[in-house]
Amino acid sequence: MRFVIKPVISHIEANGESKPLDRALLLLGEIETSGNLREASRQLGISYRHAWNLLADLDALLGDSVVEMTRGRGSRLTELGRKLLWAHRQMEARLGPFLDSMASEIEAEINSIVPQGDGALRLFASHGFAIDALRKRLTQRKNQFEINYRGSLEAVDALNRGVCDIAGFHIPQGPLMEPVLARFAKLFKPSFRLLCLATRGQGIMVAPGNPHGIWSIADLKKPNIRLVNRQENSGTRMLLELLLEQHQIDKRDIQGFESVEFTHSAVAAYIASRKADVGIGVEAAARQFNLDFVPLLTENYFLMFDQSLQHDRRLRPILETMESGEFRAEVSGLAGYAPCLSLDMPSPATAFPGIA
Repeated sequence: MRFVIKPVISHIEANGESKPLDRALLLLGEIETSGNLREASRQLGISYRHAWNLLADLDALLGDSVVEMTRGRGSRLTELGRKLLWAHRQMEARLGPFLDSMASEIEAEINSIVPQGDGALRLFASHGFAIDALRKRLTQRKNQFEINYRGSLEAVDALNRGVCDIAGFHIPQGPLMEPVLARFAKLFKPSFRLLCLATRGQGIMVAPGNPHGIWSIADLKKPNIRLVNRQENSGTRMLLELLLEQHQIDKRDIQGFESVEFTHSAVAAYIASRKADVGIGVEAAARQFNLDFVPLLTENYFLMFDQSLQHDRRLRPILETMESGEFRAEVSGLAGYAPCLSLDMPSPATAFPGIA
């Protein structure tokens, strides 16, 4: 049994009725992509007249035009249209993962009352593009699992306390591996096993053309540079804090350090909407919102669970999906991502000798 929860922007009419704007917003997105109203309507499977009426209704509602159409030059969004579309995208980027978690929790509650085979696996995971691809494929296979998006430290802590069955978290390669692992080590148990899902690039996300010349962590101290950060206990915020320590920069000197979003996509959307100048995140999020990306490091995204789960049949669909050519191709197609080559399941002490 599957549920989906989607955010929708609606206008409240004078009579109190709610009028959803989702179709009009989809149309604005297609116009931005194609630059042509007729092509945009074709992509949405609606008539040109219907598309025209959607825009006319939106213009009347907002009191100004959302699209500018010029004979021989196609269609483009006005400043009002762009702001409306970006507000919608920012809402989706910010709320989407949490609504997925809520839908998963609803499924688990109903399945606990109406049992359908073995109980659902509970997955607490740091949000990312590879784990989301895995979630979608498991959903298509109708496998029972409950996913909750949390910061990396929160996810591993939940596994340590037995609150979840699997934790998803990321560890950097290179010099930062040891100080990051030091923050996780007390939560690791000898019985835990690691499964590498993917590698991914983390870096600096900035507006196209990098107008403020932000090429390194040191540049975050430049005057009037506005950062958008990640929430407490997220792996990406931990990386930024360690990088600032390396450069001997006081986080209090960074404008916007306490301004937070909860996913890579939400950070990227915030920058794309010009509410911030810079953020740290994965390359895939930067490309999703047409931002420039300055690479900083590569990290591994792991799934971790107790060894008692290794031979549990509920784990098999995850392993089969990770082994499949379709999933590996999908992950390879994400900017900065690569699927891990091995499905070995070492303990933390074996994977990180002398550290974990």
